[in-house]
Amino acid sequence: MMNDHTALIAALNHNFALFTLLGFIFVVIWVVDLLFIKFGYLQGKKRIYELFAKKALPLGFFISLFAMIVSLYYSYYLHIPACDLCWLQRIFIYPLVFIFGLAWYKNDTKLFDYIMMLSGVGFLIALYHHYLQLGYDLLAPCSTAPFAVDCSTPTFIEYGFITFPFMAVVTLSVTFLLAFTAKRFAK
Repeated sequence: MMNDHTALIAALNHNFALFTLLGFIFVVIWVVDLLFIKFGYLQGKKRIYELFAKKALPLGFFISLFAMIVSLYYSYYLHIPACDLCWLQRIFIYPLVFIFGLAWYKNDTKLFDYIMMLSGVGFLIALYHHYLQLGYDLLAPCSTAPFAVDCSTPTFIEYGFITFPFMAVVTLSVTFLLAFTAKRFAK
């Protein structure tokens, strides 16, 4: 029998996993569109990406803020401990809130290179962590201290592949693509 705390975690995991799945589909379409546009196809879609370029700063701010709040909520309110690789991903997500926020406040589009660098490195860490949690093993994943959380053991898996690290993969992909699109399509 599930208590209220466990039911809340299960409901949140399911809903965030669904949202992540939709985000992943959106990222795949976005990347394919950008490739087609680069090679001269889908030129009519440039206007959509020009709109994304105009709204990249507030969108990036709210997406990274949401990711930060959710990760802290899971850790400090729901008491789900984060492993070392989770904290490394957070190190790259949390500054995005402040960079996007300051850039939005000052309307400074020069910070997109920094956003892409943070998002890219965080993406690689999250992708590696997701790879570990799917059962593959390349390197020693985490600390061997007895109190450490095992990075290779997923807290949950929804739809057969969505884990916390995969949520970070999608979030960091979106922030990277927002910055890239803004640099490419800004007028």
